[in-house]
Amino acid sequence: MTEHRPNQFALLRSRRFLPLFLVQFLGAFNDQVYQKAFVALVTYRLADQVGVPLAMLGVIASALFILPFAVVTPTAGQYADRVDKAVMMRFVKAWEIVVMGLAVIGYHTQNIYFLYFVLFLMGAQSAVFAPIKYAVLPQYLRPHELLGGNGLVQGSTFLAIIFGTILGNELILTEYGVSIVSGVVVAIAVAGFVASLYTPSAPASAPHEPVDWVFPRAIARLMDMAWQNRPAFRAILAISWFWFLGATFLSLLPAYAKEELGADESVLTVLLAAFSIGVALGAVASERLGRGRVGVDLPPVGALGLAVMAVELWFATPVRTGPGLIDRAAFFADPQGWRILVDFVLIAAFAGMYVTPLNAVLQSEATPSRRAQFIAASNVMDATFMVVSAGVVAVLVGMGLGTTEVLVLVTVSGLPMSILVARYAPGTRLGRVALALWPRGPQ
Repeated sequence: MTEHRPNQFALLRSRRFLPLFLVQFLGAFNDQVYQKAFVALVTYRLADQVGVPLAMLGVIASALFILPFAVVTPTAGQYADRVDKAVMMRFVKAWEIVVMGLAVIGYHTQNIYFLYFVLFLMGAQSAVFAPIKYAVLPQYLRPHELLGGNGLVQGSTFLAIIFGTILGNELILTEYGVSIVSGVVVAIAVAGFVASLYTPSAPASAPHEPVDWVFPRAIARLMDMAWQNRPAFRAILAISWFWFLGATFLSLLPAYAKEELGADESVLTVLLAAFSIGVALGAVASERLGRGRVGVDLPPVGALGLAVMAVELWFATPVRTGPGLIDRAAFFADPQGWRILVDFVLIAAFAGMYVTPLNAVLQSEATPSRRAQFIAASNVMDATFMVVSAGVVAVLVGMGLGTTEVLVLVTVSGLPMSILVARYAPGTRLGRVALALWPRGPQ
């Protein structure tokens, strides 16, 4: 008998999923509100406090937020396997309230050094939560619900990113912006904590597992453990490519909008929204397209679609003419603007279709007693690939390539990635083609 596969949105009515969904959405939303408000405040009001170039201030902010994912996550993953993940989740969300209380002090004193310190604490809090949010899904969901649950979490994360970005950017520099944003970040943190109180128990999978507090050694052991499980390690590498691509897009999008399209910040917001909505659509659609089955049948299609749409974006991007920057109205008045917008949505949708099933594969293939540690290994690898992305972009720009060329070149790497992943989906037509082009060795 075929197991009944309900609509994935039915999970939003279940206590097994809804509280976790709200905790994740509110946490991602709060991260972005604070970060974007902080960057806007630093850029337009506080930059003179330090003798550092404006561009470097943004780089420092990104580094301080990402650094804990390499330093803190390995130990957090070990600890998450030792305790009830729901209890650990409540601790993390209580910590967020404290951090947001410090953010309020930072916003009102407008001390740039203190705000950087709070940003680091927020990154650390997110790094501790990271292994929990995906490791707990297989404990809350049935196997046939795993792909749909991952789609909802992935999709809501990117919607939270764009909503938080818009709110943080738009509010902080208004007359009462500091007070409004201060109230918002604390209120969201409290709401996240309340949601965490309703998460069901998720008992420890390895209560006697030792915790290594020496982070370089913990990272080495973590990656060695992941390497021993080849299906899980392949999923980790494939997921990291998604974050490499995403980091490249998000870092180059402002320059693409201004230099290639000759557009102002209002058009940049539109493109950011299109990208986030596209990822959400692709992530949510993965459950239906993959028919609820956890596997790597869908990611090769997503990677191939990315490569094709990258070429389309290259043809769609016009040669800039004329002085000045066009606004949102002028962008939408031109059919070419609509074409570029659709390209961004489709690129992002293929990206969501690519990464969502891989998250479910990682959760399924990871050793159950060490699942949080496998998620932590994936977070460390993601952070590494994001740093590599910055280096690759710097090299390509240094070689004289324009923003569009860099975006297209990086995204076209989806073609070999599609072949690489498809080799492990031999039951599909694309998999058979991939194996003919690149046969696998003895397993």
